[in-house]
Amino acid sequence: MSMAVKVITVSVPEYTVDKKPDYLGIGKKVDEAIESNFTDQKFVYRAIGKDDHPELTLDELVSVILELGTDKYNPERRGVSHEDFSAYNYDIQAGSFEIEDSRIIINESNKYPTLFGDTICDFYESTPYDRRHPVRIDILMLYDPRKLELAPKINPRAPSNRLEKYLYRFKDPENKPDALLGVVKILR
Repeated sequence: MSMAVKVITVSVPEYTVDKKPDYLGIGKKVDEAIESNFTDQKFVYRAIGKDDHPELTLDELVSVILELGTDKYNPERRGVSHEDFSAYNYDIQAGSFEIEDSRIIINESNKYPTLFGDTICDFYESTPYDRRHPVRIDILMLYDPRKLELAPKINPRAPSNRLEKYLYRFKDPENKPDALLGVVKILR
């Protein structure tokens, strides 16, 4: 039996996608909440926007995530860039980070020295290529990387995708909630 999933809330009403967000300021605020609520360890994290789930409230979506271990509750729904990743047997698209000495270790490839700031930058500046509009991140799911694995390529003739390092699958697909360590709700 897994430990209870930690759910935290961060109020960030200044974070909108109506205009370019303050990546650094907003990022530091959310990073600090993560650092003060989660222990030193490695994480795989998935960021999603509530607007992609208009039929659910934020709390309903979090309840689904806690129950299923993922936001993938509709098997008919295709993920963003599904065709680009169809050569892989993956469950989620996600990144990774580590907390050490109660601080998030910032990847040197980040544009901004903050985990969440760099993530919202990507969702503001890059998602318009896939979706034609920026996406506000409302939920972060934090996973135990020991319970996930990089997605295997199932079509060896397909070209490799430069984003394959962000494709993960659950090691125990029958117990996805066991991989979930935390949920961060980013309130409007």
